[in-house]
Amino acid sequence: MGHHICALVVAGWVDAELAHSVGLRARLVHDDISVFPIDHYFSSYWAARRGSGARLDLPDGLPATFPEEAVLCDLVREVTGTDKPRFAIIQTEYFAGFGDQWAVAFAGEKRLTAEQTSINEALAALGVRASASADEFDVIGLGEFRSNPDYLERYVDLCDELGV
Repeated sequence: MGHHICALVVAGWVDAELAHSVGLRARLVHDDISVFPIDHYFSSYWAARRGSGARLDLPDGLPATFPEEAVLCDLVREVTGTDKPRFAIIQTEYFAGFGDQWAVAFAGEKRLTAEQTSINEALAALGVRASASADEFDVIGLGEFRSNPDYLERYVDLCDELGV
């Protein structure tokens, strides 16, 4: 079975109603960590809609489909009510045990993780702790979140409408 996700992982309190108003729907919530499925169309749409061309400080070697728009930081600021929210962007592409994963963690616009960071390292930077029987990935339930929801497909059309 495959594992293909892209998500915004947010540490701390999140205003769920405000998050929903900007298209962020929590797929997982574990303690003070919320996981919101997104994709590069989602971030491109919001960047265009808000007139923002700013990019996040991302390491080299990420796939072309990895969301890079700084508007994601703006959205997380809004839904958390904090100036320097802690969040990560994660992406997986696995099938039958083979594939890759990418992750970057931030405090506001400041990158917390180095080049070639694993999802576990990014989650640890957000405060997720592995247990004796599960790594950070499994502690928050990412093993059960296998693919992004269909509702994200609407952002492809929205980007087309905006000419993005």
